[in-house]
Amino acid sequence: MTTDSRHKDTHCGHRILGILILCLFGLWQSQPLRAQKTVEKKGSKFYIDHADNLRYNQMVMPDVQIAKGSVRFRYKGTTLKCDSAYFNEKANWFKAFGRVHITRPGGVSIDCQRIHYDGFSQLVHARKNVVVRQPGHSLRCDSLDYSLASKVANYFGGRGTLVYNGNTVVADEGDYNTETHEANFFGNVVMFTPKYRINTPEAHGNTETGLVHVVGKSVIRTAKGEVVHTNDGTYNSKTDHMELNGHSTITSPRQDVEGDNIVYNSTTGDAEGHGNVKIVDKANNRTIIGQDVFYNEKTGHSNARGNVKIDDRKAQRVITGDEVTYNAKTGYSEGHGNVKIVDRLKQRTVTGRDLTYNSNTREGTGEGDVYYIDYKRKHAFSGDYLHYTDSAAIAFGGKPGPVAKDFSQGDTLFVHADTISMKGFHMNTPGMYREIYGVNNVRAYRTDVQTVCGFLIANTKDSCVTLYDYPIVWSGNRQLVGDSIKAYMNDSTIRQAYVYGNAFSIETLPDRKHYNQISSRDMRADFVDGAVRRIDAWGNVEVVFYHTDKDSTLIGHNYTETDTLRMYISPLRKLQKIWMSKSDGVISPMTQIPPDRLTLPHFELFDEVRPKDKNDIFRRAARKTSATVRNARVSLPPRQHIE
Repeated sequence: MTTDSRHKDTHCGHRILGILILCLFGLWQSQPLRAQKTVEKKGSKFYIDHADNLRYNQMVMPDVQIAKGSVRFRYKGTTLKCDSAYFNEKANWFKAFGRVHITRPGGVSIDCQRIHYDGFSQLVHARKNVVVRQPGHSLRCDSLDYSLASKVANYFGGRGTLVYNGNTVVADEGDYNTETHEANFFGNVVMFTPKYRINTPEAHGNTETGLVHVVGKSVIRTAKGEVVHTNDGTYNSKTDHMELNGHSTITSPRQDVEGDNIVYNSTTGDAEGHGNVKIVDKANNRTIIGQDVFYNEKTGHSNARGNVKIDDRKAQRVITGDEVTYNAKTGYSEGHGNVKIVDRLKQRTVTGRDLTYNSNTREGTGEGDVYYIDYKRKHAFSGDYLHYTDSAAIAFGGKPGPVAKDFSQGDTLFVHADTISMKGFHMNTPGMYREIYGVNNVRAYRTDVQTVCGFLIANTKDSCVTLYDYPIVWSGNRQLVGDSIKAYMNDSTIRQAYVYGNAFSIETLPDRKHYNQISSRDMRADFVDGAVRRIDAWGNVEVVFYHTDKDSTLIGHNYTETDTLRMYISPLRKLQKIWMSKSDGVISPMTQIPPDRLTLPHFELFDEVRPKDKNDIFRRAARKTSATVRNARVSLPPRQHIE
């Protein structure tokens, strides 16, 4: 070989090996390729250290130089060993065959059976038992291609194993961009890292950012015990951030998540799902269901929209609605659209259009068809607006308006007013009782007793209902009016009534034409099984009473004036006995009753005002007419002004 030809060999090898080796080993560096290139110094030389046979034959292989037998090249610390090598400077290609081994400073090496470099296409091809090594990095595969133009390396032709920075990827095929660090893997991909293991048909990622995108039926298992099933998911091993598209599930020791689209970060505790989402928080014993759910297991804060159901089994509370915000740690919950809060611990249910509740302050509000029922304390409220605590509540507004229900005594008492409030005393003790207040346009119904008034107080301690401001009470066929009335209840019937100031009792007789009447300053009536059995009246007493025979036929009319009266009535509504102090009375046959004695002064029947059933309490009806004359002897209690 001539000196010129040797010089050409050296120059050719310099250019080809320099590019080849730098490109091949630059694939697996964590820095960009351009940072790894060594600037060629003037006078740098390429050496052929050994070849058993080195020849050039233009006739046999035009423009090709052939080295055979223990070939060894060297350039600035980089060496290439092989059994044989071909150089074609004119066509700008290089081939090495048989036990190819390339090393460069820093512990970088390539082993394979053959390598081909094409300078025009700028492609490097390594074939058969390819092993690329660098400290912390290695690749084992059957075939490897690298493009100097696109900076993309591809391996294929059998299972390949990539190891980098303690991570391992096994796949049938893969490619890697040495500039962008983007990697793609195909065919039964298995990825191992200190933080996760992934099984997927296809994966795309970035070795710098730690981002991995899996496609197809995939399983991700993390070191935290999370198992992810998805067909399209992205996971960042550096931040623990996951984004899963399509129906996916995440199971872990702390919580399970499933939905059509999921965003989850086990480090921050944030979970977000869209489309048929279900989050089961095992650590806090809580389940959240909705179409769109945002939840943080660490703060306990959740927000969900679309057919929401939050079941906090630890707090024994279930919240449903169109949109719900709930924080288990602060105790605050807020719902909008068909909201329902079921508190199993407190045995309480609240429904409404918009609800808020704080279990720490034990305070709640509601707007829009609110219904509050306390099964433990046996009372309920409804109204357009409700504000409540464990011991107090107020309801007002809306149509038909607020209603209070008390069912602690067997039969339910329904109370309607412009404003209704309740206050409890000695809560959670055997002596607990409450007072219910109705303000303005009060109408109440219970099977055995009905009432209307301007102001009502119902006290469960003594089962007493106190009425003010032109009150009227009906029980059976008896009507009571006065300035103030106290009615005491049994479980299912009225037990006793006190009428203070301008007391007037009217009993409608079966013919509905005649009336037993008592007018006095004050009055007391005792009832048995809903029927009056005794009446006491005192102060300017006037009485109209009809005597009957055995078959209840009216036979006489009795008009009496006295100061004090006590009257006992049989179960058949017949007068048993009567006691009066000094009296002045007249008994008249039925045919000789003076017209002005048929009714007492200020006689008024309010049958049209009387609530007919629980649904009739919303009707407004005047409690007095132009003929009503009452100079009230009992003043009204002070009332609070409610905004």
